[in-house]
Amino acid sequence: MSRRLVFDLMTAERALRRRIDARSGDSGIGAAGAGVLFHLAQHDNALIGDVSAAMCASPSGMSGLVSRLEKGGLVAKTPDPADARAVRLSLTPAGRETVGLAKSVVRELNAEMSDGFTDAELAVVARWLGHITHRLT
Repeated sequence: MSRRLVFDLMTAERALRRRIDARSGDSGIGAAGAGVLFHLAQHDNALIGDVSAAMCASPSGMSGLVSRLEKGGLVAKTPDPADARAVRLSLTPAGRETVGLAKSVVRELNAEMSDGFTDAELAVVARWLGHITHRLT
């Protein structure tokens, strides 16, 4: 069997992002925006640099994404009290509501993607993905 793991993984990731983006409806947040919202739901009032690092995003990419989320009323930016050059991000009430909606989309996608696989098979997939992440970061 020819293993095209890199190609297959990247193709699957693009398909997943397209599905999430299509399901984002009028919010326009898409997969990347949902990732920021999920991170802030667990780490509210986080430094923008910490969010960028958690998302493995470039500062310029994160800046544009945060601007769109702020314009959409989902996040608020505030200066860091200890360092005026630093910016903190927090979810707005609309952002918290959007996190709930995004979680339901992710639950549906997880169910769809795991359909037909046993728990043991999914555990191997999860272990493999974690291995990749650990080895390459």
